[in-house]
Amino acid sequence: MKDIVVLAPIQDVYDKTAEIISEQGYSNVDVVLGTMSKGLEIAKQLEKEGVKIIVARGGTYKLVKSQLKIPVVEIKVSAYDIVNSFDQIKDPNEVIGLVGYSNVVFGFNVLKKIIPNEVQMILLNSESEIPDIIEEYKGKGIRTFVGDSNAAKVVQGLNCRGIMISSQKESIQVAIQEARRILSAIKHEKHMTEHLRAVMNFVGDGIISIDHKDRITHFNQTAENILKIPAAESIGRKIHEVFTNPRIHEMLQSKKKYVGEMVSEGRLKLSFNQIPLLESEGVNGTVITFQEIQEIQRMEFNIRKSIAKKGFVAKYDFGKIIHKSAEMKDSIETAREYALYDAPVHIFGESGTGKELFAQSIHNASKRRDGAFLAVNCAALPANLIESEFFGYEEGAFTGAKKSGKPGIFELAHNGTLFLDEISEIPMELQGRLLRVLQEKEVRRVGGNKVIPVDVRIITASNRKLQDMVEKDLFRKDLYYRINVLALRIPTLKERTEDIVLLAEHFIDKFSRLYGKKKLEVTEPLKQALLTREFEGNIRELENLMERSVIVSSFDQLLQEREAASPQAEKLKRMEPGEEIKEIPENSTLKNLEDWYIQKVFHENEQNVQKTCDILGISRSTLWRKLQK
Repeated sequence: MKDIVVLAPIQDVYDKTAEIISEQGYSNVDVVLGTMSKGLEIAKQLEKEGVKIIVARGGTYKLVKSQLKIPVVEIKVSAYDIVNSFDQIKDPNEVIGLVGYSNVVFGFNVLKKIIPNEVQMILLNSESEIPDIIEEYKGKGIRTFVGDSNAAKVVQGLNCRGIMISSQKESIQVAIQEARRILSAIKHEKHMTEHLRAVMNFVGDGIISIDHKDRITHFNQTAENILKIPAAESIGRKIHEVFTNPRIHEMLQSKKKYVGEMVSEGRLKLSFNQIPLLESEGVNGTVITFQEIQEIQRMEFNIRKSIAKKGFVAKYDFGKIIHKSAEMKDSIETAREYALYDAPVHIFGESGTGKELFAQSIHNASKRRDGAFLAVNCAALPANLIESEFFGYEEGAFTGAKKSGKPGIFELAHNGTLFLDEISEIPMELQGRLLRVLQEKEVRRVGGNKVIPVDVRIITASNRKLQDMVEKDLFRKDLYYRINVLALRIPTLKERTEDIVLLAEHFIDKFSRLYGKKKLEVTEPLKQALLTREFEGNIRELENLMERSVIVSSFDQLLQEREAASPQAEKLKRMEPGEEIKEIPENSTLKNLEDWYIQKVFHENEQNVQKTCDILGISRSTLWRKLQK
């Protein structure tokens, strides 16, 4: 079916329209015969078949236009059409009746000056009244009537002369051109509407527009997905039937602009925006946009993750923990169970036992496995940077702050896991703020005034006994109980002697492949040397020994080393924290004296990192490095 169809009331108009279509090459225009009630039936059928525009004339135009929803274009009866019809009247003294609807006879008063005959204008309102009106004027002596096809047929049936007003090709051409212009506008509007709908459905925000009566006019796909309401059921409804929260009603009633309002709608937490549509006569509607806060946080996390990839991925899982000892098996089973719950975990054990390996494994076995994993060594952070690293900062928060600000580790770990190693070294003045973040699940950046919700699982670790520190007022009791919901102890290497040789073979294989070296044989003397070694540095010490041996392609140095430590070192190991060290080691090198003095100050100050740094005049990271050695 063509886009445009001309309803021709008479054969003459039909023929002229067909000529125009052929001459102009109008491939989307067709013509059919039909007038008044018959023409209306045809027009309704054409509308059902998908015709976009109907072109009609006279009474048929008025009738069809009142009944159809699609555009109807009028073939206007021009002055030339009427004058041309009067040319058929030869007697200038005869009184003529001009019969037609208002769109036919309107403006005829101007033409009366150039027509010699006296003309009676007869206005029609409906097709059914034509016979009675003609009969009435026939009784008044009028025998000749000029009108459209319907009037002309009735007149002839009453034994009167009927002259039909025919449309000229120019009038038909003008109407078809107007119809084509309207069609072009309709297609453009449809294209723009579809484009707008595609844009609205593509954006991540729910978008709803309402008119001045608060009825919904647009409802995009995201709004459907968030609110679980089909757009088809929403268009035309009052907005208050969709949103039930009184706070939303209050904002809508105010007709004011709102941005970033946090509201609840049922179980949904939404970021809500609205802007009034202002026209010359005032507010003529409102556009509402909204997003789920959880979705905003997810997108924020993805952005943060792309910006700061380092440290976000947990590489290890329980299957990569090398062991065969019962002690290690018990620790792994306990950790696996802890992974099922979202409660804080505190891992304690000596340095080098693999606390971060367990933290990563717990993360990868938890429901947060697809989220970020951030590991932070609290002892290695300078005291003056801990606050900004933990909580982030805004632009201009302090000298040297980045122009765009910086998210803290809690923001970066959102929906994931944050591993705080050596948590015992966080300064007391910051422990309170850390506790608040853990309790309230929200952070405020340094120099900022906005509260940022965060959802982070906390795993902490320390090689110091936090309970002893709490008793000595070196660690907050409330923070201790907050992070120590689930406690996990990692055995030392000496407690899992069955694993020593197994681990040694693993490290030999690892470093042989890494450095392209021949794989060294693990002999019985080497096994005995390993099994009788103290391993104060635990697995880290064993790994370093195997790396060095693979590089030099020999275990000779390891086999020749004396296991007995110096008397001073043995004494330091036996001393309690806080006990004063008075003896200075004899015959020591400058390096040994430095190591001894650092150990002395660290020991006598209850192993408090900050106090030790203040006395020695070194940074926390320097002290940490020297203690590790």
